[in-house]
Amino acid sequence: MSCQEPEKKVLLAVREDCIDQRLLNSALNLCKRMDAGLEILAIVKGETLPQPLQVLLEALREEGLFFNLTRKPDLRRRDIVDYANTHECISAVVIDSLEGWETLAQDRSSDPWKKLECPLVTATPRK
Repeated sequence: MSCQEPEKKVLLAVREDCIDQRLLNSALNLCKRMDAGLEILAIVKGETLPQPLQVLLEALREEGLFFNLTRKPDLRRRDIVDYANTHECISAVVIDSLEGWETLAQDRSSDPWKKLECPLVTATPRK
């Protein structure tokens, strides 16, 4: 199994307090279907990754899928859109929900999601 960097990647944006297994499964399955790697932007406060994220990384290793994890102290929806739009390899963006990222944003006057140049997948947990 090779983990060389693929031409296509899925961007997964997660917040430590909103990591749902359905979200992680959606990102993993999308990578498999698209034959893509996974670029992860994570808001994580401590040194230790949350358990669900550790499980995802292990699953990626087992599948032989390329991944890159970048920890961020803060992440706004505009940051996610800018990252995706400036990295040609990003083929899709996966987030938990639109609403969750809205509350983090300081740029409420405009909707950066409309400027996203690739598909946006939301994996909102069922209630």
